[in-house]
Amino acid sequence: MKGRGVALLTALIVVAIATAIAMAIFFDTGLLLRRSEGGLARDRAMLLAGAAEAAAARVLTEDLDTGASAIHPAQRWSTRLGPVEIDHAGIVTGQLVDLQGRFNLNSLRDPNGQIDPVALELFERLLVTLELEPSWAPKIADWIDADDVPTSGGAEDDLYSTLSPGYRPPNRPLTTVSELMLLPAFDLARYTRLAPHVSALPRDASINLCSATAALLDALSNERQWVGAEDALARNRERECFPRAEVFRSGLSDAAGYARLERAVGLGERSRYFQLRTETVIGTTQFSLYSLLRYESTPPSPPGIRVLWRHTAE
Repeated sequence: MKGRGVALLTALIVVAIATAIAMAIFFDTGLLLRRSEGGLARDRAMLLAGAAEAAAARVLTEDLDTGASAIHPAQRWSTRLGPVEIDHAGIVTGQLVDLQGRFNLNSLRDPNGQIDPVALELFERLLVTLELEPSWAPKIADWIDADDVPTSGGAEDDLYSTLSPGYRPPNRPLTTVSELMLLPAFDLARYTRLAPHVSALPRDASINLCSATAALLDALSNERQWVGAEDALARNRERECFPRAEVFRSGLSDAAGYARLERAVGLGERSRYFQLRTETVIGTTQFSLYSLLRYESTPPSPPGIRVLWRHTAE
């Protein structure tokens, strides 16, 4: 009897070990299949996003290759793409945004790498219009200027090095607006409120009045007119550029101030920089691709769209 008990126990141990090995193999195989499926879905999503980029580039080229004509949201480029269902592939949607309808944070830095006081004042007015603390303006300006000397109300190495962990400001132009989250105490609520009104572009990107946000228009004019009346602004833009640069200029009491702004941040009716947000759904998985597009027209090369960078999210 004792020998039978030992044999039974041994058999149970062998079965338990075999079951554990089988479960481990099953689990690893399942993970491998899920990773493979995820990789395949991501590849499909990138292909669909690439198709959306190509479609957006074609529309932009046709709309922007119009000489000196105004670029405004009533044109085809502003129309939402999709949702389009591709057989056996997925669903794709896309939306272009004119980034020159926002305040370019890099305009806070002049060509010599120093803080531009006119752009700084405009940014302070934008923050006040958005009911954010204007004290963030010098801090953000110090984040991108070329020196390590804090401006009045700003912050440089002397502050960031005391944090835990300590770090240093880059003292270079921003590449993405999300870098603002690196500033101490600049929380998600502030970022969410500010982000739709700012961009991080080269300094040659002037403000397009035709697509400027309501808050930016109010900051430029230093009057509260369009914040709270976004629907009225959208109705004025249903067919053409609004406000036209000449009309906007003539409506300001401070003509000299407008000229200073024009020199500091650039004011006009055309754009070259756009963001394409592409959403693709593969099965139950959703992917997002953000593409920065620039319209280029340099003879003798034909005009076209160049993708400057891409950022993905899942």
